[in-house]
Amino acid sequence: MQKFWVWLVTRKGLGMRSAYQALRQFPSVEALYYADEAAYQAAGLQRYAPLLDKDLWLPQEILRRCYDRGISVLTWQDSCYPQLLRSLEDPPLVLYYKGKLPPDNSLTIGVVGTRAASVNGQLQARRLGYSLGRCGCTLVSGGAKGIDAAAMEGALTGGGHVVAVLGGGVDVVYPRSNRRLFEEVVWHGCLLSEYPPGTQPLAAHFPVRNRIISGLSHGLLVVEAPEKSGALITAYAALEQGRDVFAVPGSPGVKTCGGNLNLLREGAILVRNAVDILQEYEGPYPDLVARCVQAQQELDARAEPALPETPPPAAEEPGPEPIPQTVLDAMSPEEQRICALLQARGNMQIDNLVAETGIPAGQALAALTLLEVKGVVRRLPARYFTLAGAKCK
Repeated sequence: MQKFWVWLVTRKGLGMRSAYQALRQFPSVEALYYADEAAYQAAGLQRYAPLLDKDLWLPQEILRRCYDRGISVLTWQDSCYPQLLRSLEDPPLVLYYKGKLPPDNSLTIGVVGTRAASVNGQLQARRLGYSLGRCGCTLVSGGAKGIDAAAMEGALTGGGHVVAVLGGGVDVVYPRSNRRLFEEVVWHGCLLSEYPPGTQPLAAHFPVRNRIISGLSHGLLVVEAPEKSGALITAYAALEQGRDVFAVPGSPGVKTCGGNLNLLREGAILVRNAVDILQEYEGPYPDLVARCVQAQQELDARAEPALPETPPPAAEEPGPEPIPQTVLDAMSPEEQRICALLQARGNMQIDNLVAETGIPAGQALAALTLLEVKGVVRRLPARYFTLAGAKCK
């Protein structure tokens, strides 16, 4: 029963690795629960004192919260538990999630990077995420600002399955700016955590959850990361787990790219586009490479150069330049409505764009991502968007 699994992982002072080792010494988690001190000693357990606490109030309270908040519970013994995680030395014995778990037969690629990403790094993350999602891969990331969010947005736009592994409860939105993104992830993938509902995202949780990001992935891509970052912790965890590690080449001297350069020097696979990743899995997934090549060609065809800038009038403030009719004709109706509003209003937050255009949030986010890839729209801090070349008001 689930309450015994939750009991096991909530024993203070036990730790995930010790819990897993204790479980392997008994035929079931129920047998582990009902065992006494003599049985623990006979099994050779070193740290069994936390297991002597048999109180089930907290596990039952956690399961009640899950039921009330629409959160699913997955245990290590369940048939749908991800097979990739079973090979870890310290697998999460209980997972909480909202949404739909990825199919076990899908190719899963983890994408990580710095929160303080450059504009180019975020664009690369979106483009790579889009291509991976478009060709049918599952994208796993950490749900943070910067590279994580950009990659997930790209994958959702490409129609891919996305898994966000969180450092707190799946009912706790962190950062708050990702609320709409998380809502989209629940519809097209899942929010996943080993922490029970209501758990705040403490700093100590993130290095621990990184092993799940890499553990769920066949390969891990680092888009942009400084020399000391959580993304590199995840990359080294991936290496220890026997996963492939990929890195986008960065510019020497740019602090946010230092970790990428170190990984490439240590043997990481260099990535220019998603095809470089998929080629490594052509044997078990032969159809994905062809689909990825097609997706990359579509993306390259859409990535038109940014609109040319003209010198501003001498006597007045420069504003957005009109979009050429040939560019407008190639846009979807949603893209045209968004561009018309940005043309009239200047830079706007995504929430206001959704409210004033009447376009559903998921479709608006998809349209904005493609407009950004085309070079028509530019993303600003705090989830603002503006036309490329427009002066921020």
